[in-house]
Formats: sequence, structure tokens, C-alpha cells
Amino acid sequence: MTEPELHYFCKPTVLRAVTHSIDFVTTPDFVADEPACKKLWELASTQFHTRGKFLAVWSGVRFVAVHRDTNRHADGFLLVNAPINWQIDYVVVCEESRGQGIALALVTETANQAFLRGVPYVMLTSKASLRPLYEACGFVPVEAKTPPQPLPQGERGQELSSLCLPLPS
Repeated sequence: MTEPELHYFCKPTVLRAVTHSIDFVTTPDFVADEPACKKLWELASTQFHTRGKFLAVWSGVRFVAVHRDTNRHADGFLLVNAPINWQIDYVVVCEESRGQGIALALVTETANQAFLRGVPYVMLTSKASLRPLYEACGFVPVEAKTPPQPLPQGERGQELSSLCLPLPS
């Protein structure tokens, strides 16, 4: 059984402390860093098993948050898709760098950058098990409401016709 996904919303209103140094760069600047690009592709291929989705998302990516280890090798990434408001699409950290708070720093720095740039809100979708991480960064889950029930057969036309105004004669 697959783990349920939650949708989150964050309206950045303050700067939060970030525990690790994060580079927050534009996509063109990121693409110029070939070793970081290769590492991101490796992680997207091995951690998410969704290269097709990754490629579909990439066209909208405007910023990349990058963590670097003590040797300055990129070991954590977060992609920001930014048509108007920001959507976090991937947060990934190398296996050997996990458990150090890097994902928390990536998400927090991204929320800080949104605040500094006047972005009204940031959204993301993730597995329910990651809820504590995202809540620690100021995100709140958007609670699902009961979906509207479909109208019984035959009532759809009647429902729509009650919304129409009569034409003047």
C-alpha cells in the first residue's frame, strides 16, 4: 500500500534560522555547475524512480537550493517551480548526508527566499511521513474536504437550467 500524500501551504511572513549554508541559485546558474547537475540527476533517478516526472517538472524550475558538503560537493537539492507562486517539486539529500538537517535547511532557506522576494505563498506535496519536517519549516497541511457528490443522472440539465436567465423578448 502506498503512503498517502499531503498538500502543504506556507505563507512566508518572517525569516527563520537556517542551520546549514544553502546556495539559492537561478536555474541557469545551476545548470552551469555540471558536477551538481550530474548529482541531481543521479539522485532523481535513484531516489524517486520518476525521471519522466522530473523532466516534465524541470521546464518550470526557476530556482534550485543547493547544500554542499565540507568539500563543496553538492549533496542536497530542492527545486522551485515558480510560475507565480512557488511550488517545491523535489527535495532530495544524498544518502551519506542524511540525518544532518540538510532537508530542513533547504526548505527553510527556500521559504526565507520567498519571503525576501515577496512571494505570497509556497506549496508542496509530499508523503505523510514527512509532515514533521515541513511543519517545522512553517508549512501547514491543507486538509482535504469531502469531494462534492455527483448529481444523480437526469438532474444535471435541470441544475444548469436554473442558473440561466431568460432572454429578453
